Amino acid sequence: MGKFLQRLGDFLLAKALASECRQAGLVVASVQLPIGHVEYLHSKDANTHLSEAIVMLHGATSDKTSWPRFAKHLDSKLPLIIPDLPGHGKSIANTHLDYSIQGQSEHLKTLLATLGIHRVHLIGNSMGGAIAIHFAAANPNLVASLVLMDAAGIESSPSWLQQHITKTGCNPIIEVNNTTEYRKMLRIIMQSQPYIPGFILASLTRAYLKRKPINQKIIAAIAQDLDQTTHLKNITVPSLIIWGAEDRILHVDDATFLHQQLPNSRKIILENIGHTPMVEAPKQVATICKAFYAEMLSLS
Repeated sequence: MGKFLQRLGDFLLAKALASECRQAGLVVASVQLPIGHVEYLHSKDANTHLSEAIVMLHGATSDKTSWPRFAKHLDSKLPLIIPDLPGHGKSIANTHLDYSIQGQSEHLKTLLATLGIHRVHLIGNSMGGAIAIHFAAANPNLVASLVLMDAAGIESSPSWLQQHITKTGCNPIIEVNNTTEYRKMLRIIMQSQPYIPGFILASLTRAYLKRKPINQKIIAAIAQDLDQTTHLKNITVPSLIIWGAEDRILHVDDATFLHQQLPNSRKIILENIGHTPMVEAPKQVATICKAFYAEMLSLS
């Protein structure tokens, strides 16, 4: 009975994720890069005009499934590209790849070139925000705009998580060993959590535990060059900073620092939201982003 329930949970989780993608008008594709295969979601008509796109970058230990609920409400005229970054989701994952911020930025450049994308509007959450910052500074001719949601790489004040790790030596985001600890991790990440049935939670936990070795590799790799503050002076594109006021992973003060350092930026703080605004308040965040893109279009 136990194995049957596990299979049922895995099946229903896959069906639920597939349903979210369909509702958002997203389909799954994959591409072969020199480092290996990368799986991604794209809007149904993306293959017809890929020269310019909105590209969404997830956080460390997460994957492309962070974005469909947000994408559903974005209602973008531009195609959407949502990759599983190398080491994550269903993309290539081994211990020999470079998972540093610079490494991921270079992998992203290769992916975009392979897909024929010459101009991007980057949206990045957490680690994805740090990658977006690095990419924009290194490739100013490719980036049209940035949306940075609770972005890593610009620490100005120690967060709850950083203080907890310093005090206990334990990172509860990585050191997950069972469903109870997985649920605790979700409570740390999200202030406002969607309802997750127990058997789905168990399936998510099993998937997370299988990835524990590669997740540890990724966390160690991004620690090498996580600080992106020196790159901010090289970024002049329109930038929207969105931050959850209750973020325990990265302090909300980081949003103010980032806003001060990016001359062409605006800042929005969302009350009662944690580290993943696009998951916790997808419709609200998509509405904010739509207004940002509409204003850019009117000024161009």
